[in-house]
Amino acid sequence: MEASSPQACPRCRSPRAAGPECPRCGIIYAKAEARAARQREEAATVAPGVPEEPPPLVDPAWLATPDLRPDVLPLETPAWAGDAEEAAFEHRLRTWAIPVALLVSYVALNGNFSAFAARLITMPFHELGHAMTAWFCGRSAFPTLWKTAIFGRSYVLALMLSAVLGAWAWWGWKRRQWLWVACGASLLALQAVGTLLLSPQTVDMLITFNGDGGMMVLGTVMMLTIYAPAGSYLHKQALRWGFLGLGALSLVDGFLTWWKSKKDFNAIPFGKTEGVGLSDASKLVGMPHNWGEHQLIGRYLTLATVCLVVVAGVYVVQLVRGRARLAAR
Repeated sequence: MEASSPQACPRCRSPRAAGPECPRCGIIYAKAEARAARQREEAATVAPGVPEEPPPLVDPAWLATPDLRPDVLPLETPAWAGDAEEAAFEHRLRTWAIPVALLVSYVALNGNFSAFAARLITMPFHELGHAMTAWFCGRSAFPTLWKTAIFGRSYVLALMLSAVLGAWAWWGWKRRQWLWVACGASLLALQAVGTLLLSPQTVDMLITFNGDGGMMVLGTVMMLTIYAPAGSYLHKQALRWGFLGLGALSLVDGFLTWWKSKKDFNAIPFGKTEGVGLSDASKLVGMPHNWGEHQLIGRYLTLATVCLVVVAGVYVVQLVRGRARLAAR
């Protein structure tokens, strides 16, 4: 086996990057070199006088694994590619991150001042839910802190969004990231339905509903960024931790609003806001949609339950996979 040069990664032999870790396999250079030095010292201690044979820079068992060999493009980026200590630490973080984030969000949203502060944080995601629904239905929209301005159909905007989603799917296919392909293709199909097939009244209903609805969906997606693979931008820049906190607040805020409304109809956010107009609940229950209070609450709680089930399902799968990886090491 050809030895790696000093300027190459000791694990995957890719060109050595300027940072502390390899961007391809995630190994930390300093730890790999320290481990190699310890192995050489142990070999010299066990067999003194015997010519020292340097340990292999690349583990043969690692090269024997097809999806980790440097000459074979992996089908999926490993969830964590560091050494055993880092993998164990990452597993502990993933075990507690989501439950703690949900618990802290629940406590914050049940206090008077903390609930007000939390809703100031989640309000942009509520408005973004309105705006994104409008974009996927072929309408132009501009979200602000308290109101989203919705305009008419814009086929130029629809074509731009289609190009972005198509490029996302193509980029995922090129890199064999099948999750990207599935997400890009699914959103592209969703946009086609919303832009070409839905009636204006249905579009108005979806835009109104997806204030709190979109906030909970966005919260779910942001929470799941905690599982960003090592070496990714979200992981290296620690953005996943900020998204986890914001996502947990958004999901719990939407769920608690409608859970409390189920117990007490007076908690339904009916009314009118100065400079904004009728609330989303008032629009959905009034003309022309004519939803009943039970329908309104039931549909929001159904969406909240689906979001929580998705988070719980991904959490369990990642927990089991993490334990299996640690056992394999």
